Amino acid sequence: MNHPRLKALKSAYGQLILLVFVPIAILAMVGGLLVFFEVRRAVLSEQDVLAQAALTRYEVQARSLLAQDNNPNMTTTLMQITQDWNDDANRSNLHDHDASLYVKLSNYFNQIKLQHVQRMAIMDSQANIVLTSGSNKQAKWGDFDTTKQVVSRLATDYGTAYGRAIQVDHQRFWLFVEMDDSPLIITFYRVLLALCVTGLITILLLLLILNSYSKRWIAPIYEMRLYLQKLNVDNLTEPPSMRTSGEFKLIQQDFVRALRRLNVSFQELKQHADETERDLQQAFDEMEMQNISIRKARDLAVSTSQAKSAFLANISHELRTPLNSIDGFINLLARKKDLTGEQNLYVQTIKKSSAHLLALVNDVLDFSKIEAGKLVLDSHEYDLYATIYDVVDMLSPTALEKHLRLAVLFYNDVPTHAIGDSLRVKQILTNLVGNAIKFTDTGGVVVKVSLSDDKPNFLKIAVEDTGKGVSESDKEQLFKSFSQGDLSVTRRYGGTGLGLVISKQLTALMGGDIGFFDNQSENAAKNGATFWFEMPTGLKTAEVTEIQEVVPTLGTKERPLSVLVWINHLPAVQVLKASLSQDNVHVFFAIGLADLLEQLDHKEHGFDWVIVDNFGQDAAQDDIRAILRQIRLRYQGPLAAYGYQVGMDNMLLERYKTHALYEPLDRRQLYAMLCNHGDAYAKSKSVELKFKGTRVLAVDDHLPNLLVLEALLCELGVEVIQASNGFDAIEMMSQVVTNSLKPIDLIFMDIQMPRMSGLEATQQIRKLEQTHKAKPTPIIALTAHGLADEKDRLVAAGLDDYVGKPIGHLQLMQTLERWLHHDVTGVDVMSKAVSMLKPVAMSDATSVVNAADIDWADALQRAANKVDLAETLLQTIIDTAESEKQLLERAWADRNRAELAQIAHRMVGGSRYTGVPRLRHAAQDFEEQCRADVSQVSASHFISMRPSYRMLIDALDALQAIDLNEYLQSSSHHDTADENAITWKVM
Repeated sequence: MNHPRLKALKSAYGQLILLVFVPIAILAMVGGLLVFFEVRRAVLSEQDVLAQAALTRYEVQARSLLAQDNNPNMTTTLMQITQDWNDDANRSNLHDHDASLYVKLSNYFNQIKLQHVQRMAIMDSQANIVLTSGSNKQAKWGDFDTTKQVVSRLATDYGTAYGRAIQVDHQRFWLFVEMDDSPLIITFYRVLLALCVTGLITILLLLLILNSYSKRWIAPIYEMRLYLQKLNVDNLTEPPSMRTSGEFKLIQQDFVRALRRLNVSFQELKQHADETERDLQQAFDEMEMQNISIRKARDLAVSTSQAKSAFLANISHELRTPLNSIDGFINLLARKKDLTGEQNLYVQTIKKSSAHLLALVNDVLDFSKIEAGKLVLDSHEYDLYATIYDVVDMLSPTALEKHLRLAVLFYNDVPTHAIGDSLRVKQILTNLVGNAIKFTDTGGVVVKVSLSDDKPNFLKIAVEDTGKGVSESDKEQLFKSFSQGDLSVTRRYGGTGLGLVISKQLTALMGGDIGFFDNQSENAAKNGATFWFEMPTGLKTAEVTEIQEVVPTLGTKERPLSVLVWINHLPAVQVLKASLSQDNVHVFFAIGLADLLEQLDHKEHGFDWVIVDNFGQDAAQDDIRAILRQIRLRYQGPLAAYGYQVGMDNMLLERYKTHALYEPLDRRQLYAMLCNHGDAYAKSKSVELKFKGTRVLAVDDHLPNLLVLEALLCELGVEVIQASNGFDAIEMMSQVVTNSLKPIDLIFMDIQMPRMSGLEATQQIRKLEQTHKAKPTPIIALTAHGLADEKDRLVAAGLDDYVGKPIGHLQLMQTLERWLHHDVTGVDVMSKAVSMLKPVAMSDATSVVNAADIDWADALQRAANKVDLAETLLQTIIDTAESEKQLLERAWADRNRAELAQIAHRMVGGSRYTGVPRLRHAAQDFEEQCRADVSQVSASHFISMRPSYRMLIDALDALQAIDLNEYLQSSSHHDTADENAITWKVM
């Protein structure tokens, strides 16, 4: 719209011409053209009519002439006479008879000459002129189609010709007349002249009208524009001079009054502006004072941030110090072999709670470090395979509580070792697997470790669950701080909402990526979600292909190893198939217990190993005790039960001489079990001998930490010297460098101690070593600090390594191996030995008697495996059955739904502490129906609730009829008899 022509159209004159003059001119031109073409059509039509009349008039004489005296050569004679007459040279040679005939014919046609007909002619079928008459006889008639019957508007040199074919004595002739075009042309010019005159008159009238209109309406507008362009503060009171009248005169008067009001307002505004300027100057002065205050506040905020960092370090130490003691003593207690099943359960529960609390502390501290941009990743070679299984093993108790299955698919082309920060890899994987278990109620979780399809030398670790999936609304909340997909899950599942945020930021720091997708939307599975992250392996392409874990050989070609497997978990079966895909191993799978027992019934089955699923982790599945009993009645060879470590009954496995294969399936443990299942103790002893004779100085002001560290080191054959503060440590090291005390091989130094910190003590020890030119002793920082730059600061101060509290058994061995220069293979041997020597908790897999009313296994589980307590709880609920029944009947008769719901709720609560599934389900169902609509007490509603009411009454009646003592005696006798029956076979 910046073109000059387009700008002209915006003016009043331009719009007036565009909207009035141009449309009228166009309409006049269109009308003139229509009139012109209509007159032309009428004149041409009139000429056509005259031509057709002339043809009709001449046709009669032409026929009579051509048929004269029935002379067949008449046509030729006429043509010859016409040619000779028209030729001056031959005209004298004509006979008098022929000349008179031609003159006679010409006069005959001339006598009937019609209006506007210039000439006529008769032609034969080949368009040769037979006879012509009129003016311009020698002129050509033009070319035409001789096959037609009529020729119209044939243009000639002097007019327009019309022709018609005639038939005379079976001969075809053409009769043509030439019409004069002069009247037509004259008519055209007259009409054109009239239209031009009319158009000019119309334009003149329009210009007169536009001129009058512009003077009346447009000129005042332009005068007002000119006035407004010159208007300023100084001439607001000067009225505009415009030559106008009518409405514009009124507008001018209103405009003058408005200017006067505007002038008054402007004066007031000017006065107000002056006052505002004074106020602003004062405000600016105040803002400058506030800026000074803000700068002071900013400085205070910086100092507060530094104080927060110090607070995080202190609170990290204060929280992790007791956690270190708790975790250490729990680990020591868990390795005791003489613990009962109940004690083992308590120990595992405390251990799990301690790990959960430590994870929450780490999440909060790591989030603060990442937000401050001070988190520095470590880079070292680590066992990727062991790292993955450490995470899933740690989370397996949580999966067991929810009756979920765990599996790890570690693909063969993935290197077992990588370079990076193994602690952060564990942290990311722990968050993803923990979330998958948390938000999955049925099914299981599968961890898939593979190489990235898009990025070379990148790992892709995916965690796939069978939970509720990720909805579109939940996707927006993920990876946000302190938020979870469903706002109601915080109360239901717990958590801080920082796990995914920290995982995303850690992945970014590694140079990788993290994401998720809903399994159903991606057609990956029917339900659930998959969270994945990619990270670099830290290895070159050649190193990735070269690193291959040595797989032990199982069996021989002459005697292959035969294994019978019954595991009801497809991912675990896939791992087992891939692990045992050797030529010397034959794996047979059973599709159920019946199939397993049927294969064992064959006398020549030849199975070297039998591996069965430990269904004791799920009370709804088969009884593991009964399964092992049936297997041992048929098979006395090596037997293994596959299941969660904390879900296995160690006494039951020992009774039936059954090995434990822990879930998720680990091929290293599988190979160790199949190769030499009884050598774990010997391997642990070999590791202990490797560190025997080593002297370690443990420095810590917290006595429980010293006790834990001493206990862990003593198990490895290490001699421990304790120091409770930095001064004692310096005193001992001064004796060592002066040869007054035996040499110290390694120092574990706590950092935050009263009187003298670990940093100060380390600096003093380094000065002593430099003074006496002694060999530096490795000093390992054992601290609970959570600052990001902690390791760099400690190393710069003279320490050699950094170990965070609480320290684990495997981490302690790795530290000793690294700084005492032992073979690294010992770590793998020891870790395998430790994993095989880990204690297991009692399971609740006992036989179930009278499952409809009493579930003894469930009762034991709910009573923490205390037989006396389970018996007491069952007897109590049996004794109160009659009174509860009477209360139900009285409330039912009164139609008191609230009271019925309360009684049912009380029975549901009581049944949850003992094994009465029938009563529990019946009371729960009846309570739900009563609370559906408490206000409805009509007969129809009570009739609809009557089936549930009768089921609850029947369950109470059935409990009253049970003799618990007889049941206990029969159950004990039955178990004893069965055990005695197979003792000789097992032994």
